This record gives sequence, structure tokens and C-alpha cells, in this order.
Amino acid sequence: MDEESLKKLESRLGIKFKNRATLLQALTHRSAATENGLSSNERLEFLGDAVVGLVIAEYLHEKYPGYSEGSLAKSKSYIVSEMALADAAQAIGLDEFIRVSPGEASTGGRRRRSILADVFEALIAAIYLDNGIRTARRIIRSTLMVAIKASSTDEHRRDYKSALQERTQARERLTPIYNIIREEGQDHDKTFLAQAIIGETIIGEGSGKSKKEAEQAAALDALSRISA
Repeated sequence: MDEESLKKLESRLGIKFKNRATLLQALTHRSAATENGLSSNERLEFLGDAVVGLVIAEYLHEKYPGYSEGSLAKSKSYIVSEMALADAAQAIGLDEFIRVSPGEASTGGRRRRSILADVFEALIAAIYLDNGIRTARRIIRSTLMVAIKASSTDEHRRDYKSALQERTQARERLTPIYNIIREEGQDHDKTFLAQAIIGETIIGEGSGKSKKEAEQAAALDALSRISA
């Protein structure tokens, strides 16, 4: 990657790296690392996941003093979901700078949600290591503000099943299924209880006034457990 590309990314972020090697590593997918003998971004991704989680937890704790622990966890699980992180990466055009193998590039790897989310986390780790927590906090809050605002409304509920599917496929290459296990109440006022299941394991439960709403609630419960 040339100097001009790195300067372009720094300009978008409003920062300047002291150690460009850390930035390059953050942008390097394992496919490119394997083919070129480079260090991949996987270790940085691990650190970035923790930094993003801390900053978002801190923000929610300060911004919403009336939220219960459960509500805070549910909002956080949405904001740090693969879907939200990938959207944030796309919003800053991060796909332009990701280093992948030619094979990965030919199949659209730079725009794959899982890769975008991972590079976003790795980039945050690089920023944290190079510029400190204050700069990392500023960038996390600004790039994830759309998701933060959505988490305080019902707008994001429709995304829980998709977010959970992306998470479980990335981790276990499995797709969750949903079972309605109970119906309560009169015909005109029923409540449904749903379970989200992977294999034979129940990973989430939720209830709602429709089957779809119950399934979304089960997916949200599963996401909050995974992200805990």
C-alpha cells in the first residue's frame, strides 16, 4: 500500500499515525498475510473488540442513567454487532484500504461484512496503541453514532435476526433456527415465547405479541449473551 493511500485514510480519520506499521497490520487480512509472509490483523482485532466494547459500555452508562443492566447489555450488543461495525467501516470507506489476497478480492472479500467488521476492530486497536484511548474513544463514538442512536429506539429491532445469523455463521458456520415453544393469553391478545437454537443448544429466548416479534426478541437475547 502506497504512502498516499495511508495519508488518505489518516485524513478521513482526522489523525496521524506515529507507527505506520501498526496501521498496515490492522488493514491486513489473513489471506494477504499468508500469501506474503506478513502479520495479519487478528491479534489487533482481539484488542480492538475489547476497546470498542469498553467505549460503548462507558458511553451507554453515561448517556442513559435510567437504563437497567439488561437494557444496557441489549443496546451494547446491537452497537458492537458485526452488522453495525461493518456499516461503520463502509461509512468511512475502509474497504478501499483492506489488504486481501487476489483470490479473496476476486470474490468481493473487501466488502464482506465479517472482514469489514474485523478490520474496523483492528483499526481501532491500532489507533488505541498509537494515539491513545482519547483518540480511540472519539473515533469509535463518531463512527458508531448511527448505531448508537438506533439502539435507543425500536428501529434496530428488525436487524437482530440478521445480526445473530452473521455472528453465528462467522463463529461456528451455523445458522440459528427458531421455535415457538408456547402461546399464552386469549386469541385477541396472545403472547408467544420463542427460542433461538444452534444445533441442540438454546442460545436465546424471548417473547412478543407475534411470532416474528418473539423470534426477534430471542435473537436479541442470544446476541446479548454472546456479547457479554
